[in-house]
Amino acid sequence: MSNLFPKWTNHIPTVGAISAGLGLVMVVLGGWYYLTPDYFEVGYMPEQPVDYSHQIHAGQLGMDCRYCHTHVEESFHANVPSPSVCMNCHTAVDQTTGYLRKAVSADGASPSAHWMNESLARVRAAYDSAKPIEWRRVHKMPDYVQFPHAPHLKVGVSCYSCHSRIDEMPVVFQSHGMGMGWCLDCHRAPEKHLVDKSQMRITDLRAVEAQLASADQIQQGLLLKEQQKLNPPQHCGACHY
Repeated sequence: MSNLFPKWTNHIPTVGAISAGLGLVMVVLGGWYYLTPDYFEVGYMPEQPVDYSHQIHAGQLGMDCRYCHTHVEESFHANVPSPSVCMNCHTAVDQTTGYLRKAVSADGASPSAHWMNESLARVRAAYDSAKPIEWRRVHKMPDYVQFPHAPHLKVGVSCYSCHSRIDEMPVVFQSHGMGMGWCLDCHRAPEKHLVDKSQMRITDLRAVEAQLASADQIQQGLLLKEQQKLNPPQHCGACHY
């Protein structure tokens, strides 16, 4: 009497088990990347109500981050500047042009490019109405996570370590996933991100980038860590409510 099934069918359970195992591995590996902040947060660049360029202000003009984000070294959050801060620079008052609303081109025949700029018109309108500009937040931690800016900046962790070269960004975007593992990597080895504030301006992102990439960074970072007796917490309560 012949067999009902051919011999090769004996391998079906083995092949099925191997395929299921490989499929599970692929799902885990896919989720490990595609379901993390490194995938769906890096590159986030929301459209803002005003075309503000950090590349121009912080980069080309060399403005210190702390001029707009005041008290970031003493406060919990990095504040967003009000329209009045913008108007400190974007108000022109002199004998020729008067207040910026009357600013004209050099020949006095037409409105200046500065006055005709649509984004600056929105800033002036917000200033006149005493209403804040509704900026869209780019870097946002979950509600169950706290990140105080002051302690990090005080010990020598620069804006660069979290925001990268924001002084080169025409439009701000999120450059790191900022997941829990990313934060813990820094807490486990803070020497990779510490700079000596007595030797450089912590908001000079170009200088900070060069220092962190230098051959002696680990040695200098370990020295700063020892001098300040730093032992960044790694327990849950340090970051989670």
